[in-house]
Amino acid sequence: MTNIMLEVAMFGSTEELSKRLALTGYFIDPVTTQVVYLATKLQKPLLLEGPAGSGKTQLAVALAAAAGTHVERLQCYRGVSEEKAIGRFDESLQRLYMEFSKGQHESWQALQANLKGRDFFRPGPLMRALECDQPCVLLIDELDKVDDGFEAQAFKRACSCFGLGRYLYNFTEVWVPLNEYRQPSEYPRLPQWALPKGNNTDKSHPADGSRHPAVQRGPIDQKTTVRIEGFRRILGDPIYGEILWRVAHTRQGSAIPNAQLQANVVEAMERASRGFSKAHSLAEQIGETSFIAILDRLRIESMTTIPRLEMLKTLVVELEREAARSAA
Repeated sequence: MTNIMLEVAMFGSTEELSKRLALTGYFIDPVTTQVVYLATKLQKPLLLEGPAGSGKTQLAVALAAAAGTHVERLQCYRGVSEEKAIGRFDESLQRLYMEFSKGQHESWQALQANLKGRDFFRPGPLMRALECDQPCVLLIDELDKVDDGFEAQAFKRACSCFGLGRYLYNFTEVWVPLNEYRQPSEYPRLPQWALPKGNNTDKSHPADGSRHPAVQRGPIDQKTTVRIEGFRRILGDPIYGEILWRVAHTRQGSAIPNAQLQANVVEAMERASRGFSKAHSLAEQIGETSFIAILDRLRIESMTTIPRLEMLKTLVVELEREAARSAA
């Protein structure tokens, strides 16, 4: 499966596109020509599916030649990384910069801001396609072979932080710097047309940079970090992640910004673990058959997949009722 994202020079008509493709030695039927023409006209991605050797990749090459531009190709495969697609920071260049800029910065924060700037970023094919001087053809080959995690992270980050969304919507590209926790240090402001209808412009929008108040960063306790990460096995991924996000606005225990928030997270996770202990104790009282029946009624597959804290509370209440009936 091949995905071609088009931002090439416009063709005047389907006939003109067909003639230009023919000059490159690539011939397609009128229906396909019309589809390709509309994709270039609307600047929308074109998804091609077919057996090997059917001409999917060659269409991108021929289209680029017909438009007088070039192809940026991302070859996908199982295990392809985000760095391979988007790019990565050049660590050797960052170290060299630090050596030559000693004593020239007012603070560590200023130095860090420079190191995380665009000058030290070595782009991959997605970034090169966005930043090339003239419109090009972005070829994403074997798209169906990538892992789900790559689709969720690499393409989401490319769309939201690096401007790939302008291929899908009428967004202008923008560079969004990330902090040391790989989170945007500021969010681009959405245009008015992209906001929900009836949006009150006096109120802040979730994407305008005011999602959460600024969190003071400070020293953290590594032992507490290990302790927090140990709760994942007890609570399961859903509730573990919910507590992290509610208390510390993060998805990873290692990214909690200060010791006070670490203590708050530990306290919340201890309360949740007590709820799990109580649920296990009540399950032993009422017996396996009744316990499984309650899980089925609440649509809970297992204790490690309870989706929300609220569902854990509901489970404990149901178990207490069943234990009371059994005792009576």
